[in-house]
Amino acid sequence: LSPDKAENGEPYQRRRGVGSPLPEGPPAFPAPQDGAPLARSSSWRRILLMILAITIHNIPEGLAVGVGFGAVGKSQSATFQSARNLAIGIGIQNFPEGLAVSLPLRGAGFSTWKAFWYGQLSGMVEPLAGLLGAFAVVLAEPLLPYALGFAAGAMVYVVMDDIIPEAQTSGNGKLASWTSILGFVVMMCLDVGLG
Repeated sequence: LSPDKAENGEPYQRRRGVGSPLPEGPPAFPAPQDGAPLARSSSWRRILLMILAITIHNIPEGLAVGVGFGAVGKSQSATFQSARNLAIGIGIQNFPEGLAVSLPLRGAGFSTWKAFWYGQLSGMVEPLAGLLGAFAVVLAEPLLPYALGFAAGAMVYVVMDDIIPEAQTSGNGKLASWTSILGFVVMMCLDVGLG
């Protein structure tokens, strides 16, 4: 076989000089049977992460709807109409979320019906979280002022302990202090003005 003839279907060239020559093109990829599982596993992992993210994202949406319905009649603004409108709004935006689960599954080789039902299952956490939210409003109503006070205190602590000292080290301490005071005054005015 002549050195400049083809070998195994690939062009063959004799090396000239000492040492290994620089490659002229991109490196060869592994054979399809070696590379396909790796590419499929990476793609499958991304699909699973997206499905998990959308499913987890549906939990607070369901809680919000449940709290909306559980709070009906507890204040003037908590009406059945506002809870219904919230449920309709969240329900409408669930259509593209279901598609975001179903379409990658369909592209990965699932049948149309299987992909559709997995998209539906990712949204099934919402009604369950809604029941939990409605139940929590009824049970936790006496604890709500204390829980809100704790949450507000935690935020004030984070601002005073972390954010303002960090601003001091970067030279913006006075600005951070004054904007904190301004924010506190605005929130107190809103609290008093809006009841």
